[in-house]
Amino acid sequence: MQPFRKIILLLVLFVASTQVKAQNETEALVQNLQTANFNNLLSFWDTQVEVSLPDIAGQRQVNAREANDLLRAFFNRKSIFGFEKSAARKVGNTLYLTGKLLSSNTKFNITLLLQESKNGYAIISLRVN
Repeated sequence: MQPFRKIILLLVLFVASTQVKAQNETEALVQNLQTANFNNLLSFWDTQVEVSLPDIAGQRQVNAREANDLLRAFFNRKSIFGFEKSAARKVGNTLYLTGKLLSSNTKFNITLLLQESKNGYAIISLRVN
């Protein structure tokens, strides 16, 4: 029975460490969105990102730099001054991050889909409405 307890303990520690890693990365992402730090945000984008913004008809596949620039331009056009995280949920090797982008006139819903890779989590989809 003793080896069984050790195996269970190791599994629990492994799962807990995975959750902490995901939480640390999402907190860094949230902080960059809150401060509109697009230089640091650039490292979070995947090589190809699906982007959907209110100003853009339909969805577009863009590279990391274009996604970053599109979001920066949206922040500037809509005078976004903050971000409130609503939820972060991990399902398999993907992570959903939802929240609100704050401006003086309105709030925009934002959903980010991140996929786990060997280098951490990368944003593969951005939706704002």
